[in-house]
Amino acid sequence: MKFWQKTYLSVLIVFLIAFDLGAYGLLKKSYELNEQLDVSRGMSVYGSIENSLSYILRVYAERTGSTRYESIIASFAENYYKEDILLEVYQADRLIFSNAYQFAGNRAELQAEHPYQSVYRKMNGELWLFIGGKMEFRDFRLVMSRNSDYLQDYYVTLRQYFITLSVVISVLLSAALIFLLFQLTAPIRRLNKGVKAIASGAYDRRVTARGNDEFGELAQDFNRMADAVSNHVETIKKASEDKEMFINNLTHELKTPITAIKGYSEFLNHANHNEEERKMAVRYIHEHITRLDVLSGKMMQLLYLKSGEVALEPIPIHNLFAYVASMERHHLEAKQMTIRTECLADVVHGDQELLQSMFINLVENSIKASPLGGEIELRSYASGEGVVLEVLDQGRGIPEKDIAKITEAFYVVDRSRSKELGGIGLGLSICNQIAQLHHASLRIESEENKFTRVSVFFTTPQQLEN
Repeated sequence: MKFWQKTYLSVLIVFLIAFDLGAYGLLKKSYELNEQLDVSRGMSVYGSIENSLSYILRVYAERTGSTRYESIIASFAENYYKEDILLEVYQADRLIFSNAYQFAGNRAELQAEHPYQSVYRKMNGELWLFIGGKMEFRDFRLVMSRNSDYLQDYYVTLRQYFITLSVVISVLLSAALIFLLFQLTAPIRRLNKGVKAIASGAYDRRVTARGNDEFGELAQDFNRMADAVSNHVETIKKASEDKEMFINNLTHELKTPITAIKGYSEFLNHANHNEEERKMAVRYIHEHITRLDVLSGKMMQLLYLKSGEVALEPIPIHNLFAYVASMERHHLEAKQMTIRTECLADVVHGDQELLQSMFINLVENSIKASPLGGEIELRSYASGEGVVLEVLDQGRGIPEKDIAKITEAFYVVDRSRSKELGGIGLGLSICNQIAQLHHASLRIESEENKFTRVSVFFTTPQQLEN
């Protein structure tokens, strides 16, 4: 059973119970008030009859001295019979006159003194009021009975009226409840549709949030949850794609040297070669083994960087640049290149070994991309956001379409050229990871056949303090 149906039935049942209890109480109270009014009128009539009859009997007794009162009482009772009022007169316990119903049993009205005693009885399916008491004339007692069946008719009419009213109100309330509940539960239905849509894979689905009530807040919370789920799904999807691309690229990178090593080993094993051919094969095997060694080292470094945390320490930038230049002097001399440094900022906060690795990678890339006799600039300066360290070369540059992807693992601009230069597409990815560990950002600007500038922006609070 749905929520709106449960609410509808609950409200309707509670209303009907409350209405019926209220109607019953009102009906009972109304009947009691009418009964009291009927008794009050009966008492008034009884008092008038008792006074009149007592007076008549007293006068009759005084004038005639007779004790036979039946005819006088009968003549008196005849006047009231026309009004459906019946009388009984007792002398002591002896009935001397009656034109009323006679029945056996306890009759409380015969025992009453003053005030009078009233009793309701059912007689032949009709309601009668009996009022009895002691008369002022001698030891006589008078009992008056009057038809009060109109009370029963009133009760039945009033009960039918309340039943009809209950049915009409229930129908109207049902219609109003269904309309209101459909309006009030509309946000829940929209939310339910949104949940089903997301469950079926439509992660971009959102619920329209209307109003500032609990349903509106729930819809807003649902949309925020859906945004979080969508972001997590996109993150997982991107990670899965990156992982797949990483594995594909790794497989591709491993395939070439393994194939070469296998081929040259078979070449050495199954053929007669002179010394020059043997040395050539061994040299190629050594080169590809070296390539695999570099690849494994880069892979381990990349995995370490993805899960590591670094402690930031002050590092003199001049010393950092000098170390990088010293480590790359053989590559620089081989291409007759020079490094020029310019330190307008003195200190950067970071991990010394990681920053050395980053700038060695950047300088190696610049050396590979630069012509013979070129120059590489290492610069540092303060900016409004912190400290910036740059590596600038005048080499072949990077096509604009490749700049956004150049930091992805195993991504290379020109594979044939990259293999010629010994690149495996992990250098800039490692640099980007190192920058992220330092809460820094890597920015690459380049123009083909003109220049490439790689800037690292350090913006942690420690850099700003400097």
